[in-house]
Amino acid sequence: MHLKSLSWKTVLAAGACCALLAACDKPGAPGAEADRTKPAAPEANSAVHGVSNTAAASAAPAAPAGDSSVQEVRIPYRGAEGEARLDSLSSQVGKYRHEGTDYLKTGPLAAHLKPLLGEQYETLLKNMDTVGPLKLEGKLLSLAGNRPHQGGEEMAAIVIDPARNGIRVWLLTQGRHTVYTDVEGPDIEWTPEIKTVIGNQTTAPAS
Repeated sequence: MHLKSLSWKTVLAAGACCALLAACDKPGAPGAEADRTKPAAPEANSAVHGVSNTAAASAAPAAPAGDSSVQEVRIPYRGAEGEARLDSLSSQVGKYRHEGTDYLKTGPLAAHLKPLLGEQYETLLKNMDTVGPLKLEGKLLSLAGNRPHQGGEEMAAIVIDPARNGIRVWLLTQGRHTVYTDVEGPDIEWTPEIKTVIGNQTTAPAS
């Protein structure tokens, strides 16, 4: 059909549709903002990426029991100049958190955990009330535990990379799996033991 044969009403309607689609693609458009904040649909590996703040993770509804989806939160750590680095934890290897200094509540590890987990920090502490000692696996430090009498339901694990001065945390609470990372670039790898702990609770690849 030739353009000159179209009525003026048809041309105006087509122009309005084009304008609406263009507005949705603009960064400030309400539709575009909703798309960016809406959690992505689970991929084949059951992982959800791209959550950039703890408020979003805390506000997300709890997944049904047995749901293997994993939500990821990445907030790069910005520490104060001159503060202790995570490599100072080497003196705590082999020690339990309740043995002497509680390194989950004070020191460099606590300084990383609090801003990364936000309101879920207290949940992490409860989920590590029954916990093993801080371990050195290769070049990484690791720690795993659960809430008393709630293994398989309320659990947590931490892997620390002293060289990158960063941490990666797995938290299982109310049926929801969340992974927190405070370094940019490639993910800190799970240690073999932590990979097994997570793998026993979710079908998502623990890589």
